[in-house]
Parts: sequence; structure tokens; C-alpha cells
Amino acid sequence: MSETEEDRPLRIRLRSDCPCGSSQSYNDCCRDYHIGKAQPKTAEQLMRARYSAFFFRLPDYLVSTQHPDTRKPNLRKELDAMLPTVMWRSLNILSSSKGGLEDKKGKVEFTAQYHEDGELHEMYEHSRFRRLKGMWKYLDGKG
Repeated sequence: MSETEEDRPLRIRLRSDCPCGSSQSYNDCCRDYHIGKAQPKTAEQLMRARYSAFFFRLPDYLVSTQHPDTRKPNLRKELDAMLPTVMWRSLNILSSSKGGLEDKKGKVEFTAQYHEDGELHEMYEHSRFRRLKGMWKYLDGKG
């Protein structure tokens, strides 16, 4: 069976390093989270998966992993407007507190670089995460 033009980008993506900076391939890291085959076990894993979802422009994943207590009604619309204009470049996890297998809350401090309107920017955030029905959800950046 020959490879089609449509298959080539997906094959390359699966073998490429995951954009979350884990040093694993995308296929072995965040892909299973994005397609619903697995759930992140820690707050940091969710942070990395969300960053990769921004990188690959996956608004459904970003909406589904936003905690309902802080999910804006128009979040999907905001993401649809923002995602095509931003090119994410790198994620650097600075620290994590709690957010482990037995925790109900966690925090992840990070910086992320991105290009917007031809300019390089750096975002700093101390994200808060909370479990909901056993699954990690992004609460906010007010940690």
C-alpha cells in the first residue's frame, strides 16, 4: 500500500519529537491523550498535553480539559479565533507542586515561547489544576 499525500504529514508528526519537550515522540507522548485513548495521570502531563494541543491547534481537547468551573461559555469561539494566529515554539516546565497520582490539586509553573504577528513572545504562568471525576482539568493561571 502506497503512502498518500494526506498520510505523510501524520506519519511525520507521529515520529517527530513531541512539542511538549518530553524528549519522546509525539506518538509515545501526547497523542493518546489527544485522541482520547488515555488520560494524563499527573497535572504536569496534562500541562504538556494542553501545550501540544495549542501547538497542533486542537481546540476540542483544550475545551474538554478546561475545568467547567472556569470554562468560559465562548471558549471554543475564542480558541478558533486565536489558534490560527499563534505559532507555539517551546515549553519549559519550571516547577510542579502536588498534582501527582494521589493528589486532587496541583500547580505547574512554566514559560512558553510563541510567535504572533511576526514577533516572538514569552508567556509565564503558574497554572492550577484540579481533578474532576478522577481526571485532571486545567483550572486557571492564578497559581
